[in-house]
Amino acid sequence: MNPHIPSIPARYYLRLLPLLLQRQMDLTELFQLLGTDLSSYVQQEDAKLSLAQIETLVSYLLKFPENRDLAFELGCSLKLSAHHLVGYALLSCEDVMQALGVMSQYFSLIMPNFRLKVTELSNVVVLDIHPLQAMSTLTLNFHLEAIAVGFCSSFAELLNHQVKPYDIHLSVFQPTYVQAIQQLKPAQFHFGTLIRPSIKIFIQADNLDTKLPKADAFSLNILEQQCREQLKQISLDGEIIDWISMMLREASPPPSFEDCAQMLNVSSKTLQRYLKKQDANFNTIRKQVILSRAEHLLMHTNKSITEISFELGYSTAANFCRTFKAELGTTPQMYRLNSTPKIS
Repeated sequence: MNPHIPSIPARYYLRLLPLLLQRQMDLTELFQLLGTDLSSYVQQEDAKLSLAQIETLVSYLLKFPENRDLAFELGCSLKLSAHHLVGYALLSCEDVMQALGVMSQYFSLIMPNFRLKVTELSNVVVLDIHPLQAMSTLTLNFHLEAIAVGFCSSFAELLNHQVKPYDIHLSVFQPTYVQAIQQLKPAQFHFGTLIRPSIKIFIQADNLDTKLPKADAFSLNILEQQCREQLKQISLDGEIIDWISMMLREASPPPSFEDCAQMLNVSSKTLQRYLKKQDANFNTIRKQVILSRAEHLLMHTNKSITEISFELGYSTAANFCRTFKAELGTTPQMYRLNSTPKIS
């Protein structure tokens, strides 16, 4: 996604304003740096910020020692109603497992530059939350902590505070105010346990079958329909090429045209129509992204040509090599030899 396109809901960051005023912070300089007065967004339900603005916001606020716990405070303030349609849909689910599925399906309405994947194992469900967009380490860690703490707040509310112990693992290191986080029981936090920047939440079976007190199938159906419409609008409102490129970069192997349409909750014909409006072609976008991924993998990893071929969706290494040479005029092997590698 373009870091300068406003695509991230401002409502979460607006929750910081009362706390910052309580801490007697003068926000004039911050608003000048952002190029906007954030307080004017309070009455705008659908106001959005760009990643560039959020980077500025986080880096400015965290340079003050008194704000070191800002991600924690933001997370604690995130009740289900903060997530608007998705939050109300979660409340209407029949049980925890259904709620986790709904949360995963519409997570991009909560935080579009992060992805939530739910994996169901024999006696535990694993939630994997990771970024879809490059950002500074400071901003990334701020969001990972806020999302993890926010999950605790929302999960407790969802189960009417009848929650059994579960575990949250984070890539971020333990903060100085860890004692405050440890009070979020029964969640058990484990810091610095993941190599990839992410969150992994392990929810045991004894939490999964819990019936939710406000279950309402009729309301859930209506709310999901509204979520789908909102997701479609966000996905297709001027950023469709960025969204498709993001999905092609994220998945291994890269998704097909039909897969992308399904992930965007539109028909293939609708997606084709929107691409045509922007004079774009899916195959061209896909080829560019895959070649870019191939170059990165050849330069920055020690994966074999065969491994790279399969990761990029080719049926054989020969097909990959042929396409690579046709586009770049050299073989993958020669490209790797002639590049300055940074193997990881």
